[in-house]
Amino acid sequence: MTSILGLYSAAFARRPMATQSTTSAIIFGTGDIIAQQVVDRKGFYNHDVSAISKSIARFGGRISCQRCVQFTRTARFVFYGACLFGPVLTKWHQFINRRHFTSPLRAVVYKVTLDQLVAAPFITVPMFFGSMSILEGRPDEAISRIRNVCPLMPKTKNQPIDLVMIVLCLYINAWLVSRTKKIELLFLASTPLRCLFIPAQIVNFAFVPVPMRILFFSTVALCWNTYLSFFNAKQKRLQERSP
Repeated sequence: MTSILGLYSAAFARRPMATQSTTSAIIFGTGDIIAQQVVDRKGFYNHDVSAISKSIARFGGRISCQRCVQFTRTARFVFYGACLFGPVLTKWHQFINRRHFTSPLRAVVYKVTLDQLVAAPFITVPMFFGSMSILEGRPDEAISRIRNVCPLMPKTKNQPIDLVMIVLCLYINAWLVSRTKKIELLFLASTPLRCLFIPAQIVNFAFVPVPMRILFFSTVALCWNTYLSFFNAKQKRLQERSP
C-alpha cells in the first residue's frame, strides 16, 4: 500500500492534471456502476451487451431496457470525471493551497469555508446536472433539471437570468436548510455536503498531505458520486415521463 501511494504521489508531482483527471474518471465510472448494480439492481448479467440484445429479441423486442446496464451512461460519467470535474478540482485545489497561514487551524477553517461556499454550489449541482444534460443530448433540459433540485428558484423565460438565479437560490436554499425540516426539497446537496463532505474536508485539509488530498477527496466522493448517478438517472426518467 505504501509503495502504491508513493507511486501515486510521484505521478501527481509530475503530472497533477493528468493524474487527477484519471483518478476522477475511475471514481465517477465506478460510482455509476455501483449505482446501476447496487441501487438500480440491474445485475452483472446485463453487462453482456449481446445477452441484452438476445433477451430483447427473444421477447419480441418488447422488454424495457430500464433494467439493463447503460454503458453510455457510465461513459458519460467517465468523460465528466476526466474532462470536467478532474481538471476543475485540480485547479481549485491549487488555488486554495496557494494561501499560507501561520495557524494550522486558521488554514483549515479558511479552506473548508471557501470550499463549501464556492466549490460546492458551483460545481456540485450546476456543473454536474448541466453537463449531464448536454452529454445526454438534451441541453434544453439543463435549466429545468437543475431547477428540480432547487425548487425555490423562480421561473423566468431568460436563460442567462435563470443561470444567475440558480446560483443565488442555491445559496439561499443552503442557508434555509438549517432552518427548515424540508431538507430534501430545498437543496439536493445540503445533507450529504454537511454530513459527509464538511467533516471529510476538515480531515483532508488538516491531516492529509497535499499530494494525497485529491485522492482522499475522490475516495470519499465515491459514495457521493453513486448518489449523484442514481439521482441524475431519476431526474432523467422524470423528464422523459413529463409531457
